[in-house]
Amino acid sequence: MSSSITPNRQGQEDTTPLTETDEDETFLPPRKVVHPAESDRWLRIFYLSLLWVFILLVAGLLVWGWQRVKGES
Repeated sequence: MSSSITPNRQGQEDTTPLTETDEDETFLPPRKVVHPAESDRWLRIFYLSLLWVFILLVAGLLVWGWQRVKGES
């Protein structure tokens, strides 16, 4: 009786290294991209409001200075 013994591969894990396409399929973006922090939103609002306060201050000073120049002549 000649019989060849074949190994049972059903219970073994696949140990082949991942290729570049396998890594791309399982890639997840960073948490910061998926769920941006609430503080980033408030920081943007703060900077925009600071910019508008500066613009309004400059405009107000220009109008005030123009009125004082016109009043002195």
